[in-house]
Amino acid sequence: MAPAWDLLTPTSGAAYADINNDGALDILVSTNGGPAYLFQNAGVTNNGLRIKAVGRRSNRSGIGAVVRVQTPAGIMSKVVHSGSSYCSQSELTLTFGMGTQTTAEQVEIQLPSGERDVLKNLAVNSTYTVEEGGKILNARPFKKTA
Repeated sequence: MAPAWDLLTPTSGAAYADINNDGALDILVSTNGGPAYLFQNAGVTNNGLRIKAVGRRSNRSGIGAVVRVQTPAGIMSKVVHSGSSYCSQSELTLTFGMGTQTTAEQVEIQLPSGERDVLKNLAVNSTYTVEEGGKILNARPFKKTA
């Protein structure tokens, strides 16, 4: 069988998520009337940080939250949004590439309610679920593969 990238078939959507909790985003592509294809990202060797914003006054999914991650190299910024692709939805957790950094100096989460939460010195290679108000509900380390 030919590699999936070489298949010529109509597709109806693509979504990304960290399926195996290794810190690397994987892609699921659906086809019209056929199978779905999961492409697992196995090439990531650098550090990463994932943030899932959870609203209390804001919407529970954190949609509209702006997350800024500060490192010595600069500031990275992403927005939680829905509707990422036609006929599909990617996960709402945000992924930041951290290179060789071992901590994020500061993570700022600006929620739609106007609340601004700041977390300091977060260890990388984990997914943090942060509730509006700055409470870390869960810190799940990545499962790094050799």
